[in-house]
Amino acid sequence: MTNLAFNLTQILISKRTGRFIWILLFCSFSLAAISQWYLYYLDTVFPKAEIEERFAPLTKKYGIEIVYEVDDTFLSNITNSIVAAGPGKNSKVIPIRHRVLMQYPVYLRKAFEKYPAEVIKKYLRAIYFADQIDDEGFLFGGSFDPFRQIVYLVDNGSKDDESAIDTFHHEFSSLLLSRHSMVLNPWFENNPKGFVYLYTTGADQLDIYKKASSCGTEEDYAQGFMNTYGQTEFENDFNEYSAMIFTYPEKFKQIMARHPRVRGKFLVWLKFYQEIDPIFTEEYLLGAGGDAN
Repeated sequence: MTNLAFNLTQILISKRTGRFIWILLFCSFSLAAISQWYLYYLDTVFPKAEIEERFAPLTKKYGIEIVYEVDDTFLSNITNSIVAAGPGKNSKVIPIRHRVLMQYPVYLRKAFEKYPAEVIKKYLRAIYFADQIDDEGFLFGGSFDPFRQIVYLVDNGSKDDESAIDTFHHEFSSLLLSRHSMVLNPWFENNPKGFVYLYTTGADQLDIYKKASSCGTEEDYAQGFMNTYGQTEFENDFNEYSAMIFTYPEKFKQIMARHPRVRGKFLVWLKFYQEIDPIFTEEYLLGAGGDAN
């Protein structure tokens, strides 16, 4: 009886193991099939006329150009300017998938609604899209060209609407900075004593870039930064404030209420935007419950 019970137990275990293996195999094949289907879905090619039709409400209202085909004019040919003219000329660019591109009329409409139409018309000439831009190891999520007034948006299909909108506000704020002067001392006064932006320390910038995070912590906020990426240089610091304020106003409002340094930088940031258009008040940006003046 003991041997019989043992044999029956072994058979049951064997059957369960076999069933478990089959389940694992089924799940693996299913995931592979879904992955292949998703890639096929992303690689759907749309006629140029259909893409233009989808973007038409934005291009007509704001007078901007939408560029998604990568050719010799995609990157700037300016090589010896004091300020960067977008991604480097030798950057490796992968064209954006059409299925991803077709999501952007909705994303951009939401982003543009934060600004008076005249601000977009005045400072933005075109948006260039890519799946990937690799500038000697720097994998851009976005970029900008101040001379041609271009915002580059990079998306391989992994961004949700908030991430896409966040990127636009980040890069557009650089275009605004390139056209308007800003007194930096009041901003720097809200940094921790002795703080130096990481890109100015002489350390390897690519290594710093790879280690930086766009996810903020309470420690970052307490020091007056939205995240560690904002600690790399002043412009990224300013950009991250713009992205947070325009994309996540309620979250920013709560952070600012807890951290005086953030409040201090916000007031400097707000003065800059109010010189562009007086509509940018604290109430307009963050809702009722406070006044910056």
